[in-house]
Amino acid sequence: MHPKKMNMRCIPVLLLAGLALVATSGCHRHKHADLDLADSAEPDKILYERSLEDIKNKRFDVARLTLQTLLNTYPDSEYLPDAKLGIADSYYQEGAAGALTSAEVEYKDFITFFPNHPQVAFAQYRAAMANYRRLEKPDRDRTYARRAERELQLLLLNYPDSEYAGEGERKLIAVQEILAEGEFRVANFYFKRETWRAAAARLVDLIDRYPNHSKRDQSLWMLGQAYEKEIPGFWISNPKKAAEAYARLVREHPTSEYAEPAKTELARLGQSVPEPDPVLLARAQTVVPVNEEMEDRQGRGLLGRLFGMFSGRPDISNAAARLGPPPLESQEPQKLPPPPFAIRGQGGGGGSSVAVQTVEDLPSGTVVKTPEAGEEPPEAKGEEKPTSGEQASPNAPPPPKKKSFWRKIIPW
Repeated sequence: MHPKKMNMRCIPVLLLAGLALVATSGCHRHKHADLDLADSAEPDKILYERSLEDIKNKRFDVARLTLQTLLNTYPDSEYLPDAKLGIADSYYQEGAAGALTSAEVEYKDFITFFPNHPQVAFAQYRAAMANYRRLEKPDRDRTYARRAERELQLLLLNYPDSEYAGEGERKLIAVQEILAEGEFRVANFYFKRETWRAAAARLVDLIDRYPNHSKRDQSLWMLGQAYEKEIPGFWISNPKKAAEAYARLVREHPTSEYAEPAKTELARLGQSVPEPDPVLLARAQTVVPVNEEMEDRQGRGLLGRLFGMFSGRPDISNAAARLGPPPLESQEPQKLPPPPFAIRGQGGGGGSSVAVQTVEDLPSGTVVKTPEAGEEPPEAKGEEKPTSGEQASPNAPPPPKKKSFWRKIIPW
């Protein structure tokens, strides 16, 4: 075929291909023109909607970048509070430990910058929940429990009529159950080792600060028992304080297993047995666990308790309002136990003597340090506690060391 004739036949084909290419490129430009923020009447709205879609699809980093662009580019936008709250929500939904810390910071910033926004109570609730989701068992670190307690208290104090107040109160009772259980374990540690002064100081603080603790009745019983004990030179019994503890146990926890023994102790001490509080009696007969969500996640029954031993999550299935709403104000722990105690002093003639003082006799501002949580008592550090009828002497020889297991078998 002649070359000129072939070229003439190819011209229509080339024209059609060129028109198709132009049409395709035109459609492509038109498609992106719809997403061009410069041509949009509400570019801030488009950015905000994009971020919501990214959060929904768990593209949290992309969503935060989009929201930060909105904050920096459109400082007068009506979506500014929503963008700030969206950043906090993206961290909260991400759920990692570091993300929850950032979420708490962002929620608190939102409350600071937009105190009159309708979502400010929600932000306060989420700030508390960022700590609540990291709660640990009572014998572990209680930092997040204390922070969750404070944030939930702020929710109930500042926004008592919000829709989150009811759930916040239930969560606060659960958090205070964890904190109270940690204090109870320390008090029980001292009680079992007959360190009555340290045990009484812990129990007095525990009973006053956490009225809804599930073991408050046992704490009152232990406190009464501690007041009845006596170690000459170190701890003096106080039957009056013991009777007060037993009376509170009978009056405030009438259905407790310790109520009948407390009545027996009151009769032995020559004190009258009080009548149970009718309101508290009715409450004790209808109390139920308040944190079904945590209880369901941990599982009920023997299998649930077995797996709970290996879990880092605390068991708060017993958390319930027994005496009323949770306390909203943090109380300073009591520095001195109420009953009299003994302080050793130097006597004449080079000997040691024991000077007995009561709490009222101490100078104002005197503080007696009690061991903190996790601190070992003197007995645990190898110091011998004097038995009844003995006094510690600075010249006394050190106690003999115990023989090792192999030394007992092979004496040489």
